[in-house]
Amino acid sequence: MKKIFPFGGISLTTVVLFFACSCLLRSGSTDLALQAQLVWGTNNDKPDDPKLKEVDAKVTERLRTALKWKNYFEVNRQNFTVHAGTPKKVKMSDHCEIEVDNFGNSSIEVKLYGKGKMVVKKTQKIKPGELLIFAGDDKNDTAWFVVLSQTEK
Repeated sequence: MKKIFPFGGISLTTVVLFFACSCLLRSGSTDLALQAQLVWGTNNDKPDDPKLKEVDAKVTERLRTALKWKNYFEVNRQNFTVHAGTPKKVKMSDHCEIEVDNFGNSSIEVKLYGKGKMVVKKTQKIKPGELLIFAGDDKNDTAWFVVLSQTEK
């Protein structure tokens, strides 16, 4: 009996492995490496907490063009990777957490939680070099923000 196989001398195992590897490569390329910064905005010159440091100049410039505060201080910074179809929760402080879902093609959904309650839910694309800003109110005419950016893998 003659076996008919459309791939000539290539075995079925080789074909299956080829497709499995190509699927893994495609899914790996949809992973997003991100950085989240928890930032406190204030008109005060110095923060009460000496552990807080000034936000770098690029982020400060972007925040000042969009927001009203004079100074911005970094509370926390987290680098993480979000795999397509697997939401990632990132704790930024005792009171702040984000959840990022990667839909592929640089499209993400971000949920920002303050004190356990969802404050913001937004879906949009993220591009290298772009900063996405998610904000929540605070007391005493100050505010807190999460600044999200794409990083190198």
